[in-house]
Amino acid sequence: MSAYAFPLYAVAHLAIFIWCVSLVRLHHAPGAGIVAMISAGLVYDNLIISLGTTIGSGTLLQLLSWPRFAMHAMLVPFMMIAVVQFASAAGVSWAKDRRWLITVWVLVFAMIAYGVADHLVGLETVPACFDGVLRYTSNLHASHFCTPDQQQIMGAGPPVPAIVGNLLTLIVGFALWRRAGWPWLVLGSLVMFVAAAVPVSGFGLAPGNGGEVLLQTANAATAWRFCRRIQPA
Repeated sequence: MSAYAFPLYAVAHLAIFIWCVSLVRLHHAPGAGIVAMISAGLVYDNLIISLGTTIGSGTLLQLLSWPRFAMHAMLVPFMMIAVVQFASAAGVSWAKDRRWLITVWVLVFAMIAYGVADHLVGLETVPACFDGVLRYTSNLHASHFCTPDQQQIMGAGPPVPAIVGNLLTLIVGFALWRRAGWPWLVLGSLVMFVAAAVPVSGFGLAPGNGGEVLLQTANAATAWRFCRRIQPA
């Protein structure tokens, strides 16, 4: 099933990217540009995973996989800026406070530094096979061995930047729900937490990547919802 899921995820993120680009062009929607940028990265992420078995294990797939890790480390933290822009567009007062904005920007760059140090510096990847999917990873469980001679590898730690970003999304989501009756950012964030908690060793990346699709859909819908509040009458 995973072999069919990842191409669908790539197409879904492409649709989100196109939607957000149109929101930026037509409405200058706050946060939509960042959502588009991250979705573009996730198109690549899921596309490379989809093509893994076609490309085959080796240097080419390993090189093509490196941007996947770089995107998650250096691009995803900017989603924190987007959700603050959502809150500001919705009229949430604390989201417009200069001290809060500075804090979030510092947090973004701190998470990028952490992600680079923990996930990119000295990155070593090995092939992993599961449910018809071949990919390169820095964490290899026995259930994902491609050949019997492989050994388990515990590489990078938990995705702290993604966890911190999703916590902030949850906080902003509750503020939008309370102020504007918009529950979808909260629901998208909660779904992402549940999907990320599904063990990769037993289910592969499909649940977590599926959660990213739903969260990005919620982000894009939120950008669309609140860009209408700032349109001229």
